Amino acid sequence: MSRSHPAEGALSLYWPFSHGLVSGAAPDAEWLIVGPLQPYQPPPVPVLSLVVVMVFGILSVVVYLIVRGVESRMTRLEQAATRIAGGRLDTRVKVQSGDFLGRLGMAFNGMAAQVQSLLRAQQDMTRAVSHELRTPVARIRFAVQMVEDMTDDPAVRHQLRGVDGDIAELDALIDEILTYARLDTNAANGGGLETESLEGRVLSERVIASVSDLHGHLDIVLVAGPEVECTAEPRYLQRALQNLVTNACRHAVSRVRVSVEGEPGLVRFDVEDDGPGVPERSRHEIFKPFARLDDSRDRRSGGYGLGLSIVHRVMVWHGAA
Repeated sequence: MSRSHPAEGALSLYWPFSHGLVSGAAPDAEWLIVGPLQPYQPPPVPVLSLVVVMVFGILSVVVYLIVRGVESRMTRLEQAATRIAGGRLDTRVKVQSGDFLGRLGMAFNGMAAQVQSLLRAQQDMTRAVSHELRTPVARIRFAVQMVEDMTDDPAVRHQLRGVDGDIAELDALIDEILTYARLDTNAANGGGLETESLEGRVLSERVIASVSDLHGHLDIVLVAGPEVECTAEPRYLQRALQNLVTNACRHAVSRVRVSVEGEPGLVRFDVEDDGPGVPERSRHEIFKPFARLDDSRDRRSGGYGLGLSIVHRVMVWHGAA
């Protein structure tokens, strides 16, 4: 049985009981009364607003944590790709799960390993060929010298000196190829540098002294300034600076200036000449192997196309630019 309470908007329910059991409508029945039951009252608007804000807050935190985890893993992948683009082919991504990012990391590592393997095979072949070329070049030079000692004909001796000059150029080219391949291998395999403290001005003076005898018509000077110390691999840093100065001498008209300056966290070597300069569109091309801006095949004016590539490799290996 039910009874409504219109004034209160409520409802009461009645159940008859007889001796503890539900009965019909016995006169002596006892009644179980439930109520009055109040109708549903929605919570106040401020309470609902608070609940909605809390739910959205919790969802936002959950989404942020998920996105942050994905972003951090993608950032590590981006950093690894940047290092590989810089020549550090030994870089690998740490794979921590088997989800889609984990599979992407494994595919990335496989690609890097394959590229490193192919490049290493190419470098090994380059070094082997260059080393093998040294023996016949040495034999040819020895034979040319013997023929030159056996004849007094001026025309023959003039031709032999030309051949000897070509052999010297070939020997220098082989040396450049070996140096470049060695630097490429060290950079690709993450080889460490045996660095030591160097005095920048002393190194520059030594390079200028070695180059000046070959370019007597040029004024090669070291700009005055305080002594600057740097930490680097001495042999390769000297080779890079010597290549820069030699390249400047090759294109200079009358003057080459070398300056050494200390800046926060780095040492800067500047080599300037009064030559025609490099067109802006070609300033990235000159650091590629065998890149030569002139159309001439004259090695005396155009070089071998490896000097600035070696400079770039040495700088990258030192973490500089």
